Amino acid sequence: MANCLVTGGFGFVGRHLVRMLVEQGDKVTVFDIVPGSKFLDDIKDTFSFRLGDLGNWVHVAETVRDNQIDIIYHLAAAVPPLSETSPATAFYSNVMGTFNILEAARLFDVKRVIFTSTQSSYSEGDMLIPDDFPQRPNTFYGITKVCGERLGEGYWMKHKVDFRGVRYPIVNGPGRMLEVPGQYVVWAQQMPALGRPFKVFVEPDTEVPTLYVKDAAKALIDLAEADGSRLTLRVYSLLGYSITAQGLVELVKKHIPKADLSFRVNEAIMEQLRKLSIGRCMDSSAAKRDWGFKPAFGPEEALQDYIKQCTEYRNLLDYPIPDW
Repeated sequence: MANCLVTGGFGFVGRHLVRMLVEQGDKVTVFDIVPGSKFLDDIKDTFSFRLGDLGNWVHVAETVRDNQIDIIYHLAAAVPPLSETSPATAFYSNVMGTFNILEAARLFDVKRVIFTSTQSSYSEGDMLIPDDFPQRPNTFYGITKVCGERLGEGYWMKHKVDFRGVRYPIVNGPGRMLEVPGQYVVWAQQMPALGRPFKVFVEPDTEVPTLYVKDAAKALIDLAEADGSRLTLRVYSLLGYSITAQGLVELVKKHIPKADLSFRVNEAIMEQLRKLSIGRCMDSSAAKRDWGFKPAFGPEEALQDYIKQCTEYRNLLDYPIPDW
């Protein structure tokens, strides 16, 4: 049994990770700037909670020290669009926050720090992004995540803090609430599962790499438990599957025949997608080789879980979305 700290534990991936850690018997402390998640109400008595700000050294240090943490799962971050409209918020949360986590890990002998980065750390190149491809992000969010990767590698080299990380593609799953171009992957499944109409705002042949949220959370646990002698990288790129918008619509209509899905292309969003080169896939072969990364959810399995989750948590997931 490990004594785990999950920063951003009430967030989208974080709440799934917290549930998995509790279910496997770990002691869990959630550190977040928000006071709770209704998705975890049924298990709220099985973990502890610290309200705090990552950019505040005292908040971070006291949490790690007082709870005698063994493993830190560092998921908390300011993400788009907030990171792009408020660079200062992103800097203090994503850069200073990561520095505070790493420094606390060094001072209080934390065994391992697991970090989440992003495909947004890349902005150019061929359709397949190898692990050693230059990271030249064109968003402030991507910049802060590259900085976090380098900070972690520095603490590994200089202080032997066992820093390990993953780079996520678009993570999809019920309840992801970001207003970003890739969000159609979520709403094209969540809305029909709730019996709601949805107009897909990208061109039908738009294809994006993605990873289902439960695979995203499980990958962090698998990496944390991996044999360190087998690791050849400090940060691993991940990929679940890739699907076109048209393919996704056809899949949903196959399983939800009454799905009210149609296309209404938003050219401004398409321009953002082209600028982000969002259709490129990261090479996840190193993660498969070194620590057995193997996603359990393909397009079919993910959609079935959407239907299940939208039935179980309908009161939390049936919310209005932007009319793009």
